[in-house]
Amino acid sequence: MALTHSKTFRIILVILFLLPLFFIPGGLLNLSVSKAMLFSFGVVISTLVFIWETWKAKSIDVAWHPAVLVVVLLPVIYFLSALLTTPSSLSLLGYNFEVGTFGFILLMSLFFIMTTIVLADTGRILKAISVLTASFSLLAVFTVIKVLTGYPVWGIFFGKTGSPVGNWTDLATVLGLLAVLTMLIIGEISMTKILRNVTYAIFFISTALIVILNFSSVFVFTLVASVLLYIYFSKVQKTRAILPIILGIVSIVFLINPSISSDMALGDIVSQKFGISNSDIRPTFSATLNISKAVLSRGTLLGSGPNTFSRDWLIHKPAEVNATQFWGASFAFGSGFIPTQIASTGLLGTILWFALLVTLGWMGIRAIASLPEPKGPRFALVSSSLATLYLWTAGFMYTPSFVVLALTFIFSGLFVAASRGVVSYRSYNFSRDAATKLVSNFVLAALTVGIFTIGYQALNKNLSLFYFEKAARLSNTEGTSLDLIETTLKKAIKFSPADAYYAALSRIYFAKAQQAATATTGTKEENQTAFQSAFSSSLAAARSAVSLNPAGYENWLALGTVYAALVPAPLSVQGAYENAQFAYAQASNLNPSSPEAPLLLAQLEVSKGDLAAARNYIRQAVILKEDYADAYLLLARVELQDKNLPGAIASTEKLILLNPNNPAVYLELGLLKSSNNDDAGAIAAFSKALELSPDYANAKYYLGLTLEKTGQKAEAKKLFEELLVTNPESAEIKSAIERLNKK
Repeated sequence: MALTHSKTFRIILVILFLLPLFFIPGGLLNLSVSKAMLFSFGVVISTLVFIWETWKAKSIDVAWHPAVLVVVLLPVIYFLSALLTTPSSLSLLGYNFEVGTFGFILLMSLFFIMTTIVLADTGRILKAISVLTASFSLLAVFTVIKVLTGYPVWGIFFGKTGSPVGNWTDLATVLGLLAVLTMLIIGEISMTKILRNVTYAIFFISTALIVILNFSSVFVFTLVASVLLYIYFSKVQKTRAILPIILGIVSIVFLINPSISSDMALGDIVSQKFGISNSDIRPTFSATLNISKAVLSRGTLLGSGPNTFSRDWLIHKPAEVNATQFWGASFAFGSGFIPTQIASTGLLGTILWFALLVTLGWMGIRAIASLPEPKGPRFALVSSSLATLYLWTAGFMYTPSFVVLALTFIFSGLFVAASRGVVSYRSYNFSRDAATKLVSNFVLAALTVGIFTIGYQALNKNLSLFYFEKAARLSNTEGTSLDLIETTLKKAIKFSPADAYYAALSRIYFAKAQQAATATTGTKEENQTAFQSAFSSSLAAARSAVSLNPAGYENWLALGTVYAALVPAPLSVQGAYENAQFAYAQASNLNPSSPEAPLLLAQLEVSKGDLAAARNYIRQAVILKEDYADAYLLLARVELQDKNLPGAIASTEKLILLNPNNPAVYLELGLLKSSNNDDAGAIAAFSKALELSPDYANAKYYLGLTLEKTGQKAEAKKLFEELLVTNPESAEIKSAIERLNKK
């Protein structure tokens, strides 16, 4: 087969090298956004060049296999599913081609297909694998430096596991793959002594790093790969397979993870030795399947839509989650990427994913059964098939980052290209006759327009996210004016409107309204005009967020919050109460097991003055989450407002059981007990607050007053004198000391 698409091939090599390593210094864009930007622009450019080279050649050789057909159909199913989703925008392209969106699957499918065509040559496959291995090796060196130092790099990689491929699970997965590839390279490829020693060093470094990172799923992947390579080397190469034995033993030991001490397992001891703390929080496989079952029971063939699992989770999550610290978490994925797609794409999508894995598996069995004799083609086939198995297993067991999932499609494309004996190629001549030429030119032109459209959308979304993240940084920078943040958010909305941007803009306007309400400069009329303008803008932005994404739980909460601020006197805007109540009710429908919306409804009733209704909503919140501290705090205030001091004290004591280390709660309990003439209880509460926070000025002041009231003047005077040191201008403290001196 004659080599074609040379320019496309070189662009693909650049993408392969940069993908694991690329990032934008200084945190101008977060890592996932920068990776999506690199890959989306890379795919657009390479596809345009590919189309141009195809048009010049007037012919193309296409891989002909069911796996390729499935990959072509995947974007079609995702597109149809996205169109039936509300809103379609978040399922089609998301905020920036996030993992699981139609745009993400389209990019992956395009790159997969190009890989099977452009790299349909052993030499090119070997170059691609070499480039990826070199990139992974540089990543391993980077990780060694991070693990040993832990210092932030270029303002983006914080902690010892911060890396260009994602979080520590993704880093461990890529390093495990590097260990597998280097084993195969050492066993198959002829090298100079220096290069062989370097490859050995990379193998041992990557093996040591996956031990330190201690991600249990990676040990499953490396164990399976070690067993397969041991069989391969023993049966095919007839050589000693020492490296697969080493990696296999390491994988078994840390997969079993034996307890070394009464409370520490081996893997945890190794990780803590290097100061690494890992946690992999995600729904269980059974919980993910239950969510999928609930979604599919609604009778849809196309699921709830791409990129909507977080919404499904909020609606169908298990009730017992509310008893954990993750009760408010909105998981974007389930136990793994593949299991999550069951709910997102329904029965048709699940069938396609199953078909892809089965066809790739069957192709691997057939290809390995008839291995080519030359070392080059054999290495290309074995390495790509092993990497494909490894990465798809990872995609099933957890949700990899953008980079790792992109690598999954890349190696799958390389595997198809390397399976020359199993996968046939069909040649299409565009200039065969006039009709064929016309149709071919039309198809290529349509593809070009489509790719330009994707590129335009990618550009706008990246610019939009750039300004949104800039606004987020500005909002966390002390002294930044609200006007500057507002201007930056409007730029984000200009390039690509999104509900999250409007919700953020609503909060900025809300803050500006609060500033105008408490302003001491300007006339009363000017401040009132500024207040009304800011509040109207806040309300309009919140409505826009709901309009763009009516299925967004947080959007309804944001809208309800704005309306709720208009309910209490002196504003008492007509219709605000009803609109706030409706917004919170909608939020509750989208997250029925959360106590947050009922508590906000309770606060709304307090603003209206209906304390009985407020108590009912608080009870609903407590039923949903028995240990909901905010509910008991509000209940205490309701009881206090209703002049029910015993009830307020009981609620605050319940709150203390839930927050035993919060000095502010003890201060509130002390004030309540003091108001109830329980001086001994007040002294005990204030003292506990000071025990937890020795510099807590309010607790020290009220303790001094209570001690003075009970006749313990010396102790009270000592506390006031301590307070005077840190508050020398306080008239109240000076008055208390003078009062005690006279007694």
